[in-house]
Amino acid sequence: MKTIAFFFLAMSITFGLCACDQDNHHDQKISIEVLKAFEQKFPDAVGVEWEKDGKYYVADFRSTLPEGHSGVKYELEAWFDSSANWRMTVKDVTYDMLPQIVKDGFTASNFGAWNVEDSDIVERNGKDTVYVLEVEQGHQERYLYFNSNGKLTQERKNGSDDYRDLL
Repeated sequence: MKTIAFFFLAMSITFGLCACDQDNHHDQKISIEVLKAFEQKFPDAVGVEWEKDGKYYVADFRSTLPEGHSGVKYELEAWFDSSANWRMTVKDVTYDMLPQIVKDGFTASNFGAWNVEDSDIVERNGKDTVYVLEVEQGHQERYLYFNSNGKLTQERKNGSDDYRDLL
């Protein structure tokens, strides 16, 4: 019986060490330049996890948004290219945090009576900010894209929070 217990303990330690080793290699794939650019742009980021998405490096993390909001940490996603240039940030926010002009645009749209399930702010390097609302009514779901003037610019029946096409 002790042999079986020892075997499972040894296997658990081995798998644990392999998992840590893989995490370290995963982080080593991110260039120093990208890491420095990220740390400079998001100095108060916590819980940072990196992944490579095509030609981009994507950091998922939590941070306090510049607007404050009582020091609450929000979920963000920052995209950098291989030259360490920041390309975009996706902020998962509450509907109340959206600019009034965007909320007014939503209310005036054909979807104004639908329930808002999720709200994202997509800030992009050199491009207009995009506000994405995931809305639903009954079994129907839509992703609505608004510009900074509160104009509905795009509607998707099937969507996700993958905004790669906004780069």
